[in-house]
Amino acid sequence: VLNFDPYFLGDIKNPKHDQAVSSTSTKIEGEVNIQLLDNWIHRLLHDQGEQLYRYKGIIAVKGRDEKYVFQGVGHYFSGKFSGKWGEDEARESTFVFIGKDLNLKLLNEGFKACRQTDELRFTVGTLVEANVGRYEKGVVIEQWDEGNAYRIRLKGGREIWAPVDIDVYVRLPVDGKQDQ
Repeated sequence: VLNFDPYFLGDIKNPKHDQAVSSTSTKIEGEVNIQLLDNWIHRLLHDQGEQLYRYKGIIAVKGRDEKYVFQGVGHYFSGKFSGKWGEDEARESTFVFIGKDLNLKLLNEGFKACRQTDELRFTVGTLVEANVGRYEKGVVIEQWDEGNAYRIRLKGGREIWAPVDIDVYVRLPVDGKQDQ
C-alpha cells in the first residue's frame, strides 16, 4: 500500500489543483428557441466535448409550458421536459458548465444567442412557402407549437413545422401571390 500511496499512514498531503479547471453559469430572462439551443449544444459537444466535465440546466422553452431539464458529462447529453412553470414563476433559463480550458465568453454568449427575442414574421392565417425539400405553399395555422416557430398546413392538407423563423424554413411566396 505504501508503494501505491506513500501518505497512507497519515502524512499531510498538499494537493495541487489544476488551474485550468473552471466553471461558469449563465442565467437569461425570457424564453429560449429549442431548435437554436439544440443546434448549439450539438456543435458544442462535437467541438469541445472532451473539455466539458459536467453541465446542467433548466430552460424556459418558447411554446412549451414545461421546463426543459438537462445534464451531461463530456459528449453524453440527456434532457427532457419535466414539470410545468408556475403561474407566478419567472420564465428564465440557467446553464452551468464545469470543465478544463473553457472559453467562458463563448459559452456565455452562445447560450444567450439561443434566447428568442424577436416577434415572428408571420401571423396565423398568412400564406407562406414551407421548405419540405422544395418550397410548397401552405398557411400558418399556429405559432410556437411544441417549441417550433410555426405549424403550417400545406396545400394538400399535410401539416409540418418550421423550427426557426428564417427563410430557409419558411418564406413569403416568391411569386407574390397570396392565394392558394
